Amino acid sequence: MALELIVNVLLFFFSGFCFWYVGETMPKSADSELGAEQWPQTLLFLLMLAIAFNIYKFFRTHRKEEIAGAFVNFPSGIIRFIRSKLFLGMALLVLLALLYEPLGFLVTSLLFLISYGVLLGERRPRMLVISAVVITMILYIGFSVFLGVLLPRGYVPFLRNSALFLESIFQWI
Repeated sequence: MALELIVNVLLFFFSGFCFWYVGETMPKSADSELGAEQWPQTLLFLLMLAIAFNIYKFFRTHRKEEIAGAFVNFPSGIIRFIRSKLFLGMALLVLLALLYEPLGFLVTSLLFLISYGVLLGERRPRMLVISAVVITMILYIGFSVFLGVLLPRGYVPFLRNSALFLESIFQWI
């Protein structure tokens, strides 16, 4: 509970910083049009309103004693959070985001889907591999073929050649 309040307050201030930063660094547009700086600022302002409402709702639904007790138990709550599947899933996502460019879309997607399936409790290896391959192919065809998005091929020669081979197959579609 204390972690929720801390994260909301930090997000509110970080969003405020981003609002200020966008306003200071982007070139000013004409008064008669919405420019490049105003769209992010509008979204950040709406985000800040939503976070402020969430903080208000937090204080409305919890008594002062509950909030004080939550801050007393905060260190053990952090340890429980770090050991949770939620944190492990977040760490997995960050790790695979770092591997996205070097390994390429295909390998990263396969690794992510298989590892996240294991994290969610799927224990049948055949089902994990089949579903990961099918989902990766659907995503690859959707983005690469239909939307024309160039997906990373990877830096490793074998992985890059595999991606180029798949692209040559799917260019007939």
